[in-house]
Amino acid sequence: MNINLFIAKTLWRKDESRNNAYSGSSTLIAQLSVVISFFIIILSIAITDGFKHEIKSKASGFCGDILLKSPGVEYNSNLYPISGDLSFSNDILAIPEVRSMTGYAYRSGMIRFNDQIQGVIIKGVDADYNRDFFKKIISEGDIIDFSDSTESNSIMLSSRLADMMGFRVGDTVPVYFIDKSVRVSEFKVKGIFDAQLEQIDKTLIIAHINEVQRLNGWSSDQVSGLELQLEAGSDRKLVAERIEKIIFENGSNKDSQLEVLTVDELFPHLFDWLRLLDFNVLIVLVLMMIVAGFNMLSGLLILLFEKISVIGLFKALGMRNMDIHGIFLFKGLNIVFKGMVLGNLLAFAVGLMQKYFHIVKLDPVNYFVKYVPIHFNAVTIILVDIVSLVVIMLLMILPSLFVAKVSPDRLIRVK
Repeated sequence: MNINLFIAKTLWRKDESRNNAYSGSSTLIAQLSVVISFFIIILSIAITDGFKHEIKSKASGFCGDILLKSPGVEYNSNLYPISGDLSFSNDILAIPEVRSMTGYAYRSGMIRFNDQIQGVIIKGVDADYNRDFFKKIISEGDIIDFSDSTESNSIMLSSRLADMMGFRVGDTVPVYFIDKSVRVSEFKVKGIFDAQLEQIDKTLIIAHINEVQRLNGWSSDQVSGLELQLEAGSDRKLVAERIEKIIFENGSNKDSQLEVLTVDELFPHLFDWLRLLDFNVLIVLVLMMIVAGFNMLSGLLILLFEKISVIGLFKALGMRNMDIHGIFLFKGLNIVFKGMVLGNLLAFAVGLMQKYFHIVKLDPVNYFVKYVPIHFNAVTIILVDIVSLVVIMLLMILPSLFVAKVSPDRLIRVK
């Protein structure tokens, strides 16, 4: 066994058996500081990752991770359709990160109910559309079976729109479309979804793509754009660059002119807010590491002063300064490691309670979710634990300056 580790294990054993209050209280305060710091760090990261995971999944669920659309127009415009039959579709689908590519069609209109008028945007999707997202957010009724032609007049709308206009599942909704003349089509509400993204879903209605193409006067291969769903954790910007390269190299004159847009560029306000959260968490992480480090530094100094005569004896016996410091560093590492483990366990316990019981509520209008979201990323947490542990241990090297400057003859005389 390493001699420093052996001394570190035995040096305070006698004090612990005698319940030395001074030594115990200094160790306890230092350990509590580490526990609280790691608890705040891990919980802050879990909350931030929760917000990022929830909001990104909702934005991607509504609009895809990457959009291919006509250049210079809004993604939900019906003015300039593109052909969904592209010569390089297989090249895009061959990209490992691309999970699916489906066409969509938009049409704007107005609904009227009980003397209330509201502008809406109808999004038409087909049978290949990702239904998993709507399975998570459906709150009333059911999801439309887009492969069933008999449900072509069925729609799903947001709970905000349903509450505002007084619609319920099974109601008939007249939608007015204004071109050269006013046309009206009636749809039946099959499902109501609740995603808490007011700026996206407040006016959104989901319908069958065939119906929207009919309203727009389009052929079956004309769409407003193409949505690409990527595998979880994929770099959207990198995939978008690869798609742009494919379009440039493999596109033909028969293909529609396309603009590649990521969901980050589509909703910059959402992702700017998430980046601001990352910055706030970074500040919290740095502050907590500094607090824990300096509390451990003061705790280690207390342990050094407490054993000052022992340090003098070690120096008189010829032990090097670094070896003496190593003894106290092992003790500090023991305190920090236990505090880190306890802080992590406490953060996981509180986080899991919040994740499954939704104890802390939020206003979805301001925060886009109804409760504080929690998402534990094992890789991130382990990395932060390691970095925090290293930073705290580096700060604890400072007391070695104290050990190096004291003389053994004075230390031995100290009682």
